Amino acid sequence: MKVKNTISIAICFFVIAQTCSWAQGTITPVSGFGTNPGSLNMYTYIPNGLTGPAPLVIAMHGCTQSASIYAAQTGWNKLADLHKFYVVYPEQITANNGSKCFNWFDPNDVNKNQGEALSVKQMVDYMIANHSIDPSAIFATGLSAGAAMTVVMLADYPEIFNKGAVMAGVPYKAATSSLNAYTAMNGGVTKTPTQWGDLVRNQNLSYSGSQPHMAIFHGTQDFTVNIANATELIKQWTNVNGADQTVDSTFTSFQGNSAVEKTVYTDNSNTPVVEYYKITAMGHAISLDTGACPRQGGATGTYASEKNFHSTYWAAKFFNILTSPYTVNGLIQVPVSATNIVYSVTSTPGSTYAWAVPAGATIASGQGTSSITVNFGSTSGYVNVTETASGNCINEGAELYIDVSITSNINSFKRDNNFIYINENGTILSSLDLNELKAVTIYNTIGQVVRHSYSVQENRINLSSGLKTGVYIVHISIAQKLYTLKMTVY
Repeated sequence: MKVKNTISIAICFFVIAQTCSWAQGTITPVSGFGTNPGSLNMYTYIPNGLTGPAPLVIAMHGCTQSASIYAAQTGWNKLADLHKFYVVYPEQITANNGSKCFNWFDPNDVNKNQGEALSVKQMVDYMIANHSIDPSAIFATGLSAGAAMTVVMLADYPEIFNKGAVMAGVPYKAATSSLNAYTAMNGGVTKTPTQWGDLVRNQNLSYSGSQPHMAIFHGTQDFTVNIANATELIKQWTNVNGADQTVDSTFTSFQGNSAVEKTVYTDNSNTPVVEYYKITAMGHAISLDTGACPRQGGATGTYASEKNFHSTYWAAKFFNILTSPYTVNGLIQVPVSATNIVYSVTSTPGSTYAWAVPAGATIASGQGTSSITVNFGSTSGYVNVTETASGNCINEGAELYIDVSITSNINSFKRDNNFIYINENGTILSSLDLNELKAVTIYNTIGQVVRHSYSVQENRINLSSGLKTGVYIVHISIAQKLYTLKMTVY
């Protein structure tokens, strides 16, 4: 295998001046995963107890780091153990870059099917070929140079990556050489949303499917990668996803943490496409909340800061790959104004439970306990619950989607060939203008959203493969109308 020449100017986003002695879990090297034109190393973390198709997270380190250091600092392995997903850690070598930075600024490494980008893509291909990977749940994340490479993977391979989480990164093609990389890092590159978006779209001119969504994490005192890059990233990925650059919701003191502000940007179907976490008084680092609770993890270091905010956890939350240790039990379809409907979870001694219900519904009794009684209005939505266990550890919540409708009769059809056809009566033959399609949401029989992707082809909705045999509720939003169907997959 031929190794590239070393780049003479070391674009180093940061330097780690310590070794890693506190790694969580053991990562395993993998060889022979493809032609590997970028000459990268590949490491995997595969937790015990994986069953069925599981999500895959690609996690990329920053300059001077190794895969093992990044695994230990971020805490991805702990989350993988708890929630059962695969993690792959690409690793740069000094022969490619003297500071072990991914070459996020080199056209030979960031264009589709070239260099390092293709090597990372081949790692994904290897995992799909050799493990049971959910093809609709493949994600990328990284810090600094790894964050910039995360953006590269989302731009080059939107057909593969569902979402990405960028920790102190820059937009796609903010720099195209080592000489102008520093300008980009310093926040000196600005473009219009369309200009940024075109840089992404030009990599896949014939692609018409959905684009990846992005979570952005950045410290306000980052003097290595200027926080102005977060604004440029927002421009790029709202534009790519057909959204404007107006904040749709803001959460100050996010989760009670005054150092964190979260802003959300949604598309015209009110789907969040970009989430931005601004972390006050943090420099060039990932944000951690170290500890033993399920929402805590990672290990502090020169570029991993204790902020009582575990960015890895919230990235995984954004990816929708966190699983609850319990299930909400109760009816998933009720009439309008239904009363005395009971929902419950398994009770644990010493735990308290915080419940929430859809708009217009009220909790008649049971708040704080493992079982509530609900009186509904006319709005569908989630009944959800979060458990706080003894020791004040908050467990991952559970939710159940409740369809509130005038009638309990839902049109039913079978799905084959991956297509849905509908008309005004909710049957299979289509007569509607799918150019006005806003969203397709699929729920299983316990009300959980099923990860999927879709595209529109002529008069039909093309669903991704991977839905298991079973019964699903499908919500299809077209123009100002919502169509509810019951789908049997066989």
